[in-house]
Amino acid sequence: MTVYVPILTFQRIEGKLFRPMALTISLAVIGSLLITLTVIPVLSSLVFRRPPSERESPLLRVLRRPYQAALAWCLRRPLVPVLCASGGLVVAVFVFTLLGKEFLPELDEGDLWVRAQFPTGISVEGVRPYTREIRERLLKFPEVRVVVSQLGAPDDGTDPEGPDNVELYVGLKPREEWALPDKEKLIEAMRAALADMPGFTTNFSQPIKDNVDEALAGVKGELAIKLYGPDIFVMDATAREIVSVLRGVPGVTDLDWDHLAGLPQLQIIVDRAAAARFGINVQDIQDVIEAATKGRVVTQLYEGERRFDVAVRLVQDGDPITGLRNLTISAPSGERIPVTQLAEFIKTDGVAEILREGNVRRLAVKWSVRDRDMGSLVTEAMQKVGASVRLPEGYRMVWSGRFEDQQRALARLYIIVPLVLFIIFVLLFGAFQSVGDTLLIMLNLPFALIGGTLALYFWRTNFNISAAVGYIAVFGVSILNGVVLLSSIRRARQEGFSPRDAIARGCEIRFRPIVVSAVVAVIGFLPAALSQGIGAEIQRPLARVVIGGLISSTALTLLVLPAIYALRCGRGTESEPPPTAPEPAA
Repeated sequence: MTVYVPILTFQRIEGKLFRPMALTISLAVIGSLLITLTVIPVLSSLVFRRPPSERESPLLRVLRRPYQAALAWCLRRPLVPVLCASGGLVVAVFVFTLLGKEFLPELDEGDLWVRAQFPTGISVEGVRPYTREIRERLLKFPEVRVVVSQLGAPDDGTDPEGPDNVELYVGLKPREEWALPDKEKLIEAMRAALADMPGFTTNFSQPIKDNVDEALAGVKGELAIKLYGPDIFVMDATAREIVSVLRGVPGVTDLDWDHLAGLPQLQIIVDRAAAARFGINVQDIQDVIEAATKGRVVTQLYEGERRFDVAVRLVQDGDPITGLRNLTISAPSGERIPVTQLAEFIKTDGVAEILREGNVRRLAVKWSVRDRDMGSLVTEAMQKVGASVRLPEGYRMVWSGRFEDQQRALARLYIIVPLVLFIIFVLLFGAFQSVGDTLLIMLNLPFALIGGTLALYFWRTNFNISAAVGYIAVFGVSILNGVVLLSSIRRARQEGFSPRDAIARGCEIRFRPIVVSAVVAVIGFLPAALSQGIGAEIQRPLARVVIGGLISSTALTLLVLPAIYALRCGRGTESEPPPTAPEPAA
């Protein structure tokens, strides 16, 4: 039960996924322990009234013969299996560095969520034709069942987006009706179908995943770089530099940034000196411009208890900017002064939106990962961005998204796992009262690492939190096998057998339970390791690590652990005739 403590410390999404598993296994262990100590003895006294005959399955009989020969060879040359296991551990560590790293495997939800980002400042009327065209193109795919689009912000204001943001729900048909082999091919085909429509960027995600990414990092993207600083325009220029660097990183797709700057604005700056020369108040100039643009409130209209503002607006034909330039304002002398002599008209880019986080202005560069593991991509991106982009003083950069969650979860495991291993060491020492025997059992942990790592490599699976949970799960089984085998060897020593004979007898007695438990567990995890259905992405890495770890741990526990025990007892442990003892009862 102790090995599952790290899983119980998981937070956020990984805790939601794996904490129920750890609680279930812990409760199952407690229940089985109580039944073993109470019900099983009673049932044994009823069932085994007569001593049962000892029988062994043909499969175990076939496996036992080569195992006994291999065990005898390992006991004659104990250094050879120890060196082989050490070499296997070195290979496993090297292979682990070659594995791809990610936070969690992407869960296939069955449908798609497509986000289209148009230029800042575009109107709702300007976006509608493009939205209709996108829907029609996506509906041409035989895999698509329905497409629903939403433009801008919803009526309830829960998602403050401008008219430049379009989100589309793409419902897909069952997999057996697809013409393309998998979802990745479908996304690439959809992206190619929209490529000849210029002026906007797309991001392909999934409905739940899109909401989770936004909830975790506050950014609608799988990975993100958050820029913090006082000036939106400086951060926008820095974001463009980062985007130009990330375009050259393999695996980066759906690359975009928050277009907070770039909204077209007309700034009318009043020339106070010119207004003073003509004797015109600045407020009079502003009132005329207000009346010519949005209208000026001059009175109020009452209908019962309801009150409405009545505004006067100057109606202009043609270009509104030209109409503003043609305005005239009355001077105290009665002369009509053109507004162009009293104010300067400047066309510029303004800020469309201001996002804050921690009371600091924020702008994010966001992207997704395709055909590559997240860990190596972020590492390469960090190197290239760090070498090419220099932040001004007062600005900072934070790498966020799923990478941030991966680092947080692994940092917690780096602290909790060693602490748990120390607790396990203390528990084993309390049971065996021997540091050497305790360390011997703890050697089963690297035995499990060898098979789990090689299983991930040969199955082309990335290392993620699910695989880490698999390592934790197989650690418990490995330590249990070591306890069972070493207890049997120690009991044989107490019965008076020589060290070599005690090792052989203990391995012979415990061969069947160790092998059967490993075979049963491997068979039980095989469906999860080979599953291809929806939701299997989470359980596959865990199952594959457990299968590989059980195979290596079982084999090395039965061969290498006895060899190390023989080395501990010294080389002068040749077989001696066992002491005469009465034949034990069955």
